[in-house]
Amino acid sequence: MIQIPPSAIQQWGAAAVFANVLLTRLGVPLPSAPLLVFAGSAVAGGRLSFSHVLLAAVCGALLGDSVWFSAGRIYGRRLVAALARRSYALDTGVRTAGELFERHGAPIVAISKFVPGLGLVTPPLMGTTRIAVFAFFFWDTAGIVAWAAFWLLGGALFEHQLHLVVLALQSHGATVLDLLVAAALLYCVFRLMRRRPPRARINDDDR
Repeated sequence: MIQIPPSAIQQWGAAAVFANVLLTRLGVPLPSAPLLVFAGSAVAGGRLSFSHVLLAAVCGALLGDSVWFSAGRIYGRRLVAALARRSYALDTGVRTAGELFERHGAPIVAISKFVPGLGLVTPPLMGTTRIAVFAFFFWDTAGIVAWAAFWLLGGALFEHQLHLVVLALQSHGATVLDLLVAAALLYCVFRLMRRRPPRARINDDDR
């Protein structure tokens, strides 16, 4: 199994958070919350700096959202329609985000960070609207900071419980990285299942 020395966590922890969050925001089917939680526990243990990890997460998310927002500005509804055709979940997310934006306005950009299925589709969708660039990035930054701080502080709060999980993993010859890889694989399967509409999944179950 893969072993992670403490020195590597101190040196590359923030960089790993940045890369993980950036790839997730760009649409790669990787979960970012598990790594943030364990990064939070490393902060509580004195192995990482909270400000460095938070800044890394915010920068990664902002960069990814900037790419999608710019793409929405350039390609308009064609891009949103293409995303909606990719999967039933994205199609539902686009319609939900559009309805919420019409009802609540720009703050939905921040709220979408906490709603599964909206985080990826909201930036390109906002790019197709008349929302001001400053307003988008203000609410996007506010939502990202709150979202990243939530998971980091949660990891710090449950640092003792996570330490026990790590010890249990080590007793079975595994590490935190192995757990994160397993979580990523399960998340990929979950995302693939959500690509199909419910009727298709029901038909598969009936066979």
